Amino acid sequence: MHNERLAKKWKSAEVMLFQASEFLDKPSLFSFEQIELAQYQFDLRERDIFEAMESLATLGTLHNCKSGFWRRIQKVAIQIDAINKADEYEQMFHIALSKNV
Repeated sequence: MHNERLAKKWKSAEVMLFQASEFLDKPSLFSFEQIELAQYQFDLRERDIFEAMESLATLGTLHNCKSGFWRRIQKVAIQIDAINKADEYEQMFHIALSKNV
């Protein structure tokens, strides 16, 4: 069993993924099976969330999104301690901002 604080960290990352997807022109392109917080006590789904984050970033690259998308997804990367990805998304944010997207 995992501790409650860790479960909340990963559930929060899941929620942030969906918040970031709302910045896509077509949020319905992103899909990820949500689970209840109680389930995170037994399975943190670390790999699933990381892969969902990368998939979402790919959608942001291939499809139209608001520049704020990259800030939102950066928060996910920070939440799950994927600092290299957070830096990458920071750069994408500045690129999108300079294009006035």
